[in-house]
Amino acid sequence: MKLSEVPGVEVDEEGFSGVNSVWAVLKREDIVGFSSRIFRMEPGGHTAMHSHDREHVAVVIKGGCRIEAGQEMLEAGEGSVIAIPSGVPHKFSNVNPERIVLLIMNFFKEHDDSEQQDYEN
Repeated sequence: MKLSEVPGVEVDEEGFSGVNSVWAVLKREDIVGFSSRIFRMEPGGHTAMHSHDREHVAVVIKGGCRIEAGQEMLEAGEGSVIAIPSGVPHKFSNVNPERIVLLIMNFFKEHDDSEQQDYEN
């Protein structure tokens, strides 16, 4: 199966706009709390500023992305890898004229059913 063939779902959480999500790996307890999903973000699309009790590692697969994390703002190009620690407020934005693709990997410290619930909805 190719990513381009998977329709994904539009993220309808408050503060999100133009973000389509595809789960790549559901959270698995046998590998100490890991999950992963793909964000496909339209021009002008963005996530809300948010934080949570898991670490993100984001990889820019296609295009470029603006990332706000804590007091920092950076532009990340294709192939960039960005680590966002647990508890740090952050936001991803597409300020480019083309759709971007991000791989978001989640590393959990403790059991959190919200990732599984997000997938089931």
